[in-house]
Amino acid sequence: MRRRIYKDLEELERIAAVALQARAWGKERSPVEMFRELIKRTAIGQRPGESLAEAVARAAGITARQLKDLLCERAQAVGA
Repeated sequence: MRRRIYKDLEELERIAAVALQARAWGKERSPVEMFRELIKRTAIGQRPGESLAEAVARAAGITARQLKDLLCERAQAVGA
């Protein structure tokens, strides 16, 4: 049980580090380039026939529909 917790924590720390890098690159790169780099660095490659959004959702452990809903909610919150 502890081993799994430590493994999950290590993965979260790695993803957080990649997210920090992505934020830093955000002003220099397009969002598409940023997502591609994030997927590449988290060792979750884009599968054949899979959209970039589907790969990002899979990397986050959610469905593509959940990602779309989340992005729509965030866009509405920013626009409000």
